[in-house]
Amino acid sequence: MISPIRLIAAAGALAALTGCGSDMEDAVTPAVASDERFETMTDPCLEQAARFSGQPLNNITVTGQSMTGGGPLLTLSAGGTPLSCRLDSDGSVTVFSEYAN
Repeated sequence: MISPIRLIAAAGALAALTGCGSDMEDAVTPAVASDERFETMTDPCLEQAARFSGQPLNNITVTGQSMTGGGPLLTLSAGGTPLSCRLDSDGSVTVFSEYAN
């Protein structure tokens, strides 16, 4: 027989997971981002990467695009240093070292 404490704990865990389900679905964006989203963020990412790295703008290149659970992500090279750039919910971009993760 299952003890009442285990039954209550299981019910609570199930309720918590059920409550998270709709939020998780809303937070996950489709695996494909439009080219427009990447195009919109490219110039601001390159400019911010130049400031972040101290490299001239012509030394910053886009090396890849990917769609993450948090949205579109550009991978960059700043004079050989790998950087990433994400699109924030307010439309701004954030550049960070790939080693920050």
